[in-house]
Amino acid sequence: MARNQGRHRIARRAKIATALLGLSIAVGGLVVSTMAGDPERASADEADKSQFVDITEVRPNAGKLRPGRNASTGSFTVDCGRNENGHFNPDNFIAQPGIRNGAQHLHDYVGNLSTNADSDNDSLLGAGTTCENGDESTYFWPVVRIDTGRERNADNELAGNDGEIQRPATVDITFKGNAQEKVKGMPKFLRILYGDAKVTTNGPANARESWTCTGFENRVVKQYPICPEGSDVKRVHTFPSCLDGNEIDSENHRDHIKYPDENGECGNGLTAVPELTISLTYEIPRRIQVDGQYKVDSFPEEDHNPFSDHDDFANVMPDRIMDRLVDCVNEGRQCRE
Repeated sequence: MARNQGRHRIARRAKIATALLGLSIAVGGLVVSTMAGDPERASADEADKSQFVDITEVRPNAGKLRPGRNASTGSFTVDCGRNENGHFNPDNFIAQPGIRNGAQHLHDYVGNLSTNADSDNDSLLGAGTTCENGDESTYFWPVVRIDTGRERNADNELAGNDGEIQRPATVDITFKGNAQEKVKGMPKFLRILYGDAKVTTNGPANARESWTCTGFENRVVKQYPICPEGSDVKRVHTFPSCLDGNEIDSENHRDHIKYPDENGECGNGLTAVPELTISLTYEIPRRIQVDGQYKVDSFPEEDHNPFSDHDDFANVMPDRIMDRLVDCVNEGRQCRE
């Protein structure tokens, strides 16, 4: 693992240098729209304080489905760390392939060590991983920051996205089954999106309520939660899991995989695959929460809208691990690797 981490630190410096070069070009007046994002567009420095809600005043709204006779009730948890090696960049090779700073906000990465704007199936395969069991899949989400106006983390700030990055206290990556049927393995290189990073532009159809507090997971909101003492801020991202054949992607990155219906069933012609949930817990001081001084990185037009929270996954799991995952979930066991 030490060899992989050393190689990764070199890659990170190269990525930061590339991002800074893109900023220099933009300031100089040359616009290369096909190769770089727009770093000059800025969102508000702080989150809107009206977008914070006391979780204790929210009614329970997140229940669990009752499993059917043929349900796959197991779980398979992968330990990929908390991005201790500092893999950040403002890229998204799924939604904006080949475009440096295409996301215009910073992503936190675990799993595959090489993920950046230029990633493809070949580059991801064999690139190394932070996951203890050798899973080379890539898992990434926008960072959370504290912004009181005094924090600075210059190496990883972008226009409109500044403040001190908060490393999650815990990162839980768990695959579960389907409430009505057994699951089949995910095809290699399957891409899946969670949420909508541009909910203001696109509307709420694909956006998801992602925010809660530890001990209050039956209450999930689209606002930033204010948690009581002893409870931590938590993001819960559950991905769609009903696949169209063996498709690994689609033009809008959504049509090839859908959510189960309200009964947990996949629609006609769709196949149940393992359901990925990524849970991120943050130890944010309560005073910071009450004062509305934490925020998620976002596209400029979203102004740190918590409803724009999102997550991305590409399956680069070796077949032997996927086989173990499917067996574990279908047999109703709880497995950790």
